[in-house]
Amino acid sequence: MLGLYVKTIRDFSRLLFLEPAFDDFLLAEGRFVTSFTTDFDGSATAEDAAPYIRWEQVKPLAFQLIKGKVPPKSFFLALIYPSNKTKALLAQGGEPAEEALPLLFLNIRYREEKLMLTTGVSEKTFRPHSGTAALWDKQVLRLLEDLGLGDAISGL
Repeated sequence: MLGLYVKTIRDFSRLLFLEPAFDDFLLAEGRFVTSFTTDFDGSATAEDAAPYIRWEQVKPLAFQLIKGKVPPKSFFLALIYPSNKTKALLAQGGEPAEEALPLLFLNIRYREEKLMLTTGVSEKTFRPHSGTAALWDKQVLRLLEDLGLGDAISGL
């Protein structure tokens, strides 16, 4: 698991809420605390093909909750890397792409004027020597670098 602080909260927030940088990710859950608390359950409805909704669908509503002169007290998002990109990442790293793909999480937490990112992997089946977590951590660092945030992050 990777844990990072984002030094430039404004730049990261712009990418998260206004740019398409994270639009392919799926939303597992979210919570925004402003003058009231709003919870998001990212579970898709029965007629949707995917089990979770895309961040792109929720992003405008989430942005409405946080925009303005007063920043939110806190927020939390649990985003899931898309399955097609997960398959490609596993293949790239020589990991077997089983039927039950692992869920690759990017958790984003803003609290006390600090923005923290953590990674996580949820495997459907136990694999004692899985390298999935290390692959995912490297991919997140690459993603942040590609977004121009390489110098704006530090370890926990």
